[in-house]
Amino acid sequence: MSFIDLNQIQIYEDQVKDYDILKNIITTHDQEDPFYILDLGIIIKKHQDWIKKMPRVVPYYAIKCNPDPMVIKVLAAMNANFDCASKQEIQEVMELGISPDRIIFANPTKCPSHIKFAKSLGINKMTVDSQLELNKIKKLYPDAKIIIRFRHDNSNLDKSTKLGIKFGCDPDVEANQLIQFTKDLDLTLYGFSFHAGSPCYQINAYVCGIEICKQLITFAKSIGCNDIKLIDIGGGFPGESGYQIDELSRMINDAIKEIDPTIEIISEPGRYYVTSAFTLAGYLHSKRTINEGNNLKHMYYVNCGVYNGFIEELLNLKSRHPISLFNPVSDKKYPSILWGPTCDSYDCIVKDTLLPEFQIGDWLVWSDMGAYTTSLACKFNGFMPPIVHPFIRKSQWEDFCAIIKCDENN
Repeated sequence: MSFIDLNQIQIYEDQVKDYDILKNIITTHDQEDPFYILDLGIIIKKHQDWIKKMPRVVPYYAIKCNPDPMVIKVLAAMNANFDCASKQEIQEVMELGISPDRIIFANPTKCPSHIKFAKSLGINKMTVDSQLELNKIKKLYPDAKIIIRFRHDNSNLDKSTKLGIKFGCDPDVEANQLIQFTKDLDLTLYGFSFHAGSPCYQINAYVCGIEICKQLITFAKSIGCNDIKLIDIGGGFPGESGYQIDELSRMINDAIKEIDPTIEIISEPGRYYVTSAFTLAGYLHSKRTINEGNNLKHMYYVNCGVYNGFIEELLNLKSRHPISLFNPVSDKKYPSILWGPTCDSYDCIVKDTLLPEFQIGDWLVWSDMGAYTTSLACKFNGFMPPIVHPFIRKSQWEDFCAIIKCDENN
């Protein structure tokens, strides 16, 4: 736990509410820049729930979802593993002293220099979904452990958001061909993986994916590939406030209970860990009211937008509405548009929706802002990404320290 700097974490009494923490930051820092608060207690509890309810499914946290250093440090301290997709993500994890066996290089298409970097560190688990990628690995890293990724989309995602249009071989024909090709190249076929897409609310998608893995293992063994030790069921697990994994865990546990115990089952949760742990606060600095056909419409301008937190709004995947932190609002709502700070007309958080009337000087707050927000933020138009204020409540911190001490002694 030596890599966790207590000076970077604010510890609050248990009774302190999130909104009180937001207000405290605003008043003590006398700021108008947007910021996140990060509840580390949520990260810790999510990890504890996972290993308790799905003890055989080892979580490899997907760095791409949110690479906040404190998230990585807390999970690393709790002996979590990590899903990395690039040299930079590998570096971020390895700097904490994480052993190579706790990392999977889960990008099916890798730059040669990134493969060489992984090899230099002894990170040998990596996914592929094509013959050309296998040829590349044979040339650069013949000792790698190959995990063949097949396409398996959950049906509740829009076509444009399905990972299968970018990654994953056909599970019926091409996967068998890749198994044979891996054998012909004298590479080690280590396992199979799929990713149902993100977010995935279709629980049965994981069960169906696991069944395909079982079939591929049977075929692989029939042609002499006997080194299979891993099934990766991917990510996409929801993480919104109040979401419970009980039903999901029950179905996955049932699906894997007959699998050879020498085969490790892993997953790549990202949203699950961080979505509800982050809350965003933005300052409403400008307002304009226009008349459209004798109807008033309020135009609000805040200092955070699609380029530093709301990329899913830009892609029309979400439409998150804020609340006012300091000022009570009436139940009456008005046609409104909420704009981000840049001079780009695409920088729109919510458009043509009903919102309470806000005033200049309000602080607006959004919950469930941890997934694919900080990781996709940029400095477009000179507006900096919101900073993150990590915190934890006192009893949770004491419990965390007890857990880490226990792990360090084992």
